[in-house]
Amino acid sequence: MRPSLHRFLAILRWRLARHGMLLSGALRSLANRGIGGTAATIRRRLQPVDVPTPAAATPELASSGGPLLLFIDAGAPTPERDSGSVRAWRILQSCRELGWQLAFMPDNGQVPEPSARLLGELGVEVIGVPGRPRLDRWLARNGERVRAAFLCRHHVARRHLQLLRAMTNAQVVFDTVDLHHVRLHRAAALQAAPDLQVEAERARREEFTLIRACDATVVVSHAEHDYLRQSGVVTPLWVLSNVHDVAAGERRFEDSRDLLFVGGYQHHPNREAIAWLCEAIMPELRKRLPGVVLHLVGDIPEAAAAGLRSDDIRVHGQVPTVEPFLLGCRIGLAPLLSGAGVKGKINEAMSHGLPVVATPVAAEGMFLAHGENALIAEDAIAFAEATARLYRDGELWQRLSRNGYRNIEAHFSSALARRTLQQLLGLPQVEEASGTIPAGPSTASRIPKE
Repeated sequence: MRPSLHRFLAILRWRLARHGMLLSGALRSLANRGIGGTAATIRRRLQPVDVPTPAAATPELASSGGPLLLFIDAGAPTPERDSGSVRAWRILQSCRELGWQLAFMPDNGQVPEPSARLLGELGVEVIGVPGRPRLDRWLARNGERVRAAFLCRHHVARRHLQLLRAMTNAQVVFDTVDLHHVRLHRAAALQAAPDLQVEAERARREEFTLIRACDATVVVSHAEHDYLRQSGVVTPLWVLSNVHDVAAGERRFEDSRDLLFVGGYQHHPNREAIAWLCEAIMPELRKRLPGVVLHLVGDIPEAAAAGLRSDDIRVHGQVPTVEPFLLGCRIGLAPLLSGAGVKGKINEAMSHGLPVVATPVAAEGMFLAHGENALIAEDAIAFAEATARLYRDGELWQRLSRNGYRNIEAHFSSALARRTLQQLLGLPQVEEASGTIPAGPSTASRIPKE
């Protein structure tokens, strides 16, 4: 914790930056929505957030004065909508199981009702939203108790790192979620976009600066870990990947049909993949698998959905749960052309025994071996041929399904995440039986036997 003058200046800079960000957002809203729309948005966002904290949320931990961890992400976790939220939610669960008291701040200042319910059930204190303490004021009261802080994503970390350094002695962990500059570099190369290349270089400088400034950095794959080491990073690096557990038992080839892609339009690599899938791969698949239907699941605007729909392409949009599709479809498709990190759509499919066909970009960091736990293909024709082969070959399908379960248990399980967090944060584990914290299911008995 810094002397009072440094602390005062850090608080002042943080407040000015926050006010500047709010003003910039209001001006953008005025340009897009007008005065009436902007006023309605401001009124909605100023409504106090009701986060229930039921008695079941481990009162013995809440009264123990245990170690306090502050978790700041771009927004509140919405596990039903995106892979990053699933990972954030499972990290919060794991930290609770390890004995941490938790405070969560959404950088965008919003907590949707489903997120509020989830956080309340876990006994998480929410700050930085209407009706709750602002970050600087909360730190003034609790800074000395904060033992660790997770800053998720580079644009979030850059806004809050100096304030945390000034007001706490916490171990600060920079969670990259994925390396943003790698994703931008790939998109720039694919689109031949010089302006995107400039943005990628700026993001790279920022991410490397944050890696040097924080006490530890978390990446989601060994590929990203090795890339950073080869780039000269010597500060502590940890791999904390997506967190999934085996969610289904034995799958039967004959009980499945059709193809599945899961991903929302708000994420550019998904938008890019959907276009390539519908425009280049589906024409090839129609020659090889006539009548087979592609199901698109995820948040897709109606204007885009209308242009994608056809007799064999069904756009379902955002659904309450993707599980019926994961359990009913025959193949999960991951035709990503750009992006970084690990791919939740592959984890989710494998955890349900759904075999996957992926591009090399999608397979990166996923521990995939062609023909063993997935099929990997790079161009549209090869992708269509691999999909058609898997669609017809029950023996291959069954092998990939079983080996997908093993991939999840070996590299992405909640037990592995807890061990990694325990080593990273350096605290003894609390016995799970002592509380009522929601925990992921055990996978030991869920993997089908040969």
